[in-house]
Amino acid sequence: MPVLACNCFAPSLEVRKWNEIMKKYMLMGDAEQAILTYVNMQVLGFDVDNYTFPVVLKAAGKSCVSHIGFALHGQTIKTGLAAHPFVQTALINMYGTLHHIVDACKVFAKMPVKDLVSWNSMLDAHASNGQMEDAIHLFNLMPLKDQSSFNIMISGYSSCGEALSARSIFDKMTVKDTVSWNSMISAYTRAGYMEKAHALFREMPVKNPITWNTMITGCLQSEHFNEALDLFDEMKTTNCIPDYLTVTSVLSACAHLGSLETGTKIHIYAIDSGLASSPHVTTALIEMYAKCGSIEQALQVFHKSQVKDIFCWNAMISGLALHGQGYAALELFDKMRSKLVRPDDITFIGLLNACSHSGLVQEGCHLFDSMQEDFGISPKLEHYGCMVDLLGRAGHLDQAYQVIEAMPFEPGESILGALLSACVIHQDLETGERVMKLISSKARYLSDGELMMFANLYASCGNWEEANRWREMMNDTGIVKTAGQSAIEVSGKFHQFLAGETGQKLHINGT
Repeated sequence: MPVLACNCFAPSLEVRKWNEIMKKYMLMGDAEQAILTYVNMQVLGFDVDNYTFPVVLKAAGKSCVSHIGFALHGQTIKTGLAAHPFVQTALINMYGTLHHIVDACKVFAKMPVKDLVSWNSMLDAHASNGQMEDAIHLFNLMPLKDQSSFNIMISGYSSCGEALSARSIFDKMTVKDTVSWNSMISAYTRAGYMEKAHALFREMPVKNPITWNTMITGCLQSEHFNEALDLFDEMKTTNCIPDYLTVTSVLSACAHLGSLETGTKIHIYAIDSGLASSPHVTTALIEMYAKCGSIEQALQVFHKSQVKDIFCWNAMISGLALHGQGYAALELFDKMRSKLVRPDDITFIGLLNACSHSGLVQEGCHLFDSMQEDFGISPKLEHYGCMVDLLGRAGHLDQAYQVIEAMPFEPGESILGALLSACVIHQDLETGERVMKLISSKARYLSDGELMMFANLYASCGNWEEANRWREMMNDTGIVKTAGQSAIEVSGKFHQFLAGETGQKLHINGT
């Protein structure tokens, strides 16, 4: 970024033109170009006014580059515009976005006259950064409040998972707008209070697409997948038109349910409504088809897509991994690199899983090493977990255990469980007992699955006496093995069956 400079001699008409260009870039979501436009304006010798800084300060906040914000603040002082209310409020907003709350407070404190907009800006700076104690203190000090003041508080409490506090603010509002209702519904869904969210949703006088999307997303988060699909069907009967976020969410619900029939219908709806070209919808379609067992359709969607971002490539690689097509995933990765798309950590999780499911040990080890060496990506716990699974499935159990010992993270239940399962399959009692000790040392209590795995390890190695001892321990402590379950889709509805039931059908509630 060029050094920011300021020269003050320009006709106001020319300044307005520059301001409009910057505003246009901001409307397009291109903060970097807005800042570069400001720099060009300075290089060409044009002046700035009190309308210039609010735009470029907003761009600085969006860019998340603190030193640009500090430099711009310095220029507001040099130009004598730092005392203008528009500029001061913009500075508070910028510092809030950049998480420099102390600096925002300094600007606010120096304001000789604070209007409602500046109070709300300072309130939002606290609330959006999770400082709700400071926010409620400021809220109580405000000489005047409007709907935005209340909405900021509700949204802040929502982000912190404090639904009850949000409701107390909501109930104090004499007039509630759509933002108020949506924020309160969001607070309930984030906290997992889906019944209260549904009740408020039904009570809401006028709904917009954000309302429906909030409810559908809440159902997804609470694993009420059927309810998400029911809401989508209901939404289509209203004057609220589903958008790409809606379609993405319900496709995710289909992926979790394994509902190919419903997912295909939603795909057709997306095509008819012009939403299928969205990169978000494309990614969701690939994931849905792959998880529903149709890798061919997932590939069709991928190859037909005109715009493929990193999420699209990752979804396809992960889909191929899920279907055990390791070589195809590696070929796709090579094609991705040839298109100059830079991989991220999710890419390598998909690739390592692909190698694991296809027994490609050498290729997987090479990919793991190349993460840091070739792409500067530090392996996370998930990558180490993939390596343990890769080596364990291939029977390299001692190497897998060495990975666990060497990794800079504490192994979780899934990693240790994967290695113990591999020890059962490959009948490796020595490594299995080492893993058992690790599990026992880290767990407060052993789950039914872990106890069964311990028993199965000894049984697989022919040590029936020890296997029976673990099974008796499970019975003596009253631990019951979690019943297995399956589900089938009939006419768009899902029915769940638990092991041991005799013909009883239960409608899935998403749980």
